[in-house]
Amino acid sequence: MPLNFVAIDFETANFDRASVCAVGLTQVVDGRITRTESWFVNPPTGPNFTNTYLHGIGPDQVVGAPSWQETVQRISQVTKGNPLIAYSPFDKGVYNAANSLTGTPPSNFDFLDALALVRHHCQLPSNKLLLVIQHFGLPVFDHHEAGADSLACAQITLRLAQQLAVETIEELWASVPARKRNNRPRTRTYQKKADLPQPSSVADPEHPLFGEVVCFSGDLDSFTRSEAQTIVASFGAAVSGNVTKKTSLVVMGGFDPATLRPGATLSSKIQRAQELAAGGQPIEIVTEQTFMEILTF
Repeated sequence: MPLNFVAIDFETANFDRASVCAVGLTQVVDGRITRTESWFVNPPTGPNFTNTYLHGIGPDQVVGAPSWQETVQRISQVTKGNPLIAYSPFDKGVYNAANSLTGTPPSNFDFLDALALVRHHCQLPSNKLLLVIQHFGLPVFDHHEAGADSLACAQITLRLAQQLAVETIEELWASVPARKRNNRPRTRTYQKKADLPQPSSVADPEHPLFGEVVCFSGDLDSFTRSEAQTIVASFGAAVSGNVTKKTSLVVMGGFDPATLRPGATLSSKIQRAQELAAGGQPIEIVTEQTFMEILTF
């Protein structure tokens, strides 16, 4: 496959990963950007907006906008079987969550992660999109406008392909050791402590996850449990199968607005983390969205 792909970016209305309110697509054919388009989406979760301060989108903009099902159809018409490239697994998580909430059968999209390329080849102090754009000397753009973000992702991908002198998508992703396409089935099996990934000995001590003891509760939309554990270990964090007195960070999957309301039923791990926090242990509980922000540091 030559350098044919579609860069994609989703914006969400609130902390619920399924609350997609805009999508941007940039099409690349034979290594050349041919078009960029974006449109508002009627959020599957309803017009509850808390992220307007980020992207400027509010309830008025999504009135009469395409539904999630219509959006998936439009994306499919643009991709025509080519892979979707996003800047971090956040966007694949949005896609999975919106499908799950609406009962939309998943399309046969092949999601690839441009952030993995940047991490491996650039080794920057921070991998945030704006800083990577500056690193490559690319034009300043309107961050958090879905079309502009998708264009930035496409430009970064093409610049890396140019620097590595590769001419196909397969060659580009093969440049990242043991790179997977994140399309493995979502399964969970019991893990012995000895089988958990160990903290990387060459991790950056300045990364926020370095030295943390991380435990996962619930299913994530962006990764399988084992993938997420491997990622945090690569940043120098220890992985814990259960919440203990050594745990410092608990990542909570499956979060929705009702999760932390008084009287809500919480997982045993979250309950244990709250008990330890109340007893003075420095332990933090974060949603998947916050976890993704930590990863892009």
